[in-house]
Amino acid sequence: MAFKYSISNWIYGTEALPVTFDRLQRFGYDGIELMGEPEKYNVQEIQSLIKHTGIKVLTLAGIFTTDRDLSDPEPSARSNAIHYVKSCCDFATALGTEVLIIVPSAVTRTKPHNCDPLDEDDWLRAFDEEWKLAVASVHEVGLYALKKGITIAIEPANRYEVLLVNTAEQGLQMMNEVNLPSVKLHLDTFHMNIEDADPPASIRRAGSALVNFHVADSNRQVVGEGHIDWEGHLKALRDIGYERTLTLEPLPPVADTYLAANIQRYKPFRDEYARKAIERLKLIESGLVNS
Repeated sequence: MAFKYSISNWIYGTEALPVTFDRLQRFGYDGIELMGEPEKYNVQEIQSLIKHTGIKVLTLAGIFTTDRDLSDPEPSARSNAIHYVKSCCDFATALGTEVLIIVPSAVTRTKPHNCDPLDEDDWLRAFDEEWKLAVASVHEVGLYALKKGITIAIEPANRYEVLLVNTAEQGLQMMNEVNLPSVKLHLDTFHMNIEDADPPASIRRAGSALVNFHVADSNRQVVGEGHIDWEGHLKALRDIGYERTLTLEPLPPVADTYLAANIQRYKPFRDEYARKAIERLKLIESGLVNS
């Protein structure tokens, strides 16, 4: 059993796709995870790059800004988010991609709408309302994805970035409440490092529900530059029979991740991080196979 290796291209900011595809081909990657921004891409160009490099688009990563919030109590705002996810499903279909990662609430929003943040009961009421709205929204896009042959993967993200789904357990809870075969779970080592007391145990608990896996070290830099137990994580993935993608997301040490993706001084790290990450992960993977 071998993992597939990919990189999520949002970490490269506005870099031209041919440059990214060339990097991944040079370092032996199997595929790429594209930002879920259908309006910014030319499908024919991507198909040509796939043909000439052999690098496939293995996953799409939805970008959930405040105007793409599946849990927003305002119906028109929620409708806009649902339309966005459906457009990403169409984009995935055009590229032959099977997995779309979603975050059920807006990234950077960490408190509920329409509540007094100092009133505990009001906060919990608003949180519960938004959770239910998110479940309903994910159910709607899940039905659309099911017809398209796409799997929606719910991503838990840490409490300092999102409100609703922070842990693997919460991700599984929402997945189970949505209750559709097209809605599964995605996990991210950086976020688990903050939120999950025992990340390998969370991986094992996810089991067959896990359909994609983001990889960055505890400081969000390249594998081996932080304190994550990579052997333990990869062993847990092997234990559940995970044969899908390890999608890398290493970033330089800058507070604003989207700014970091475009800072000129860190561009030389793009090749270095891509090379180091796949080399280190394959070395660990090889050790597990031979142990």
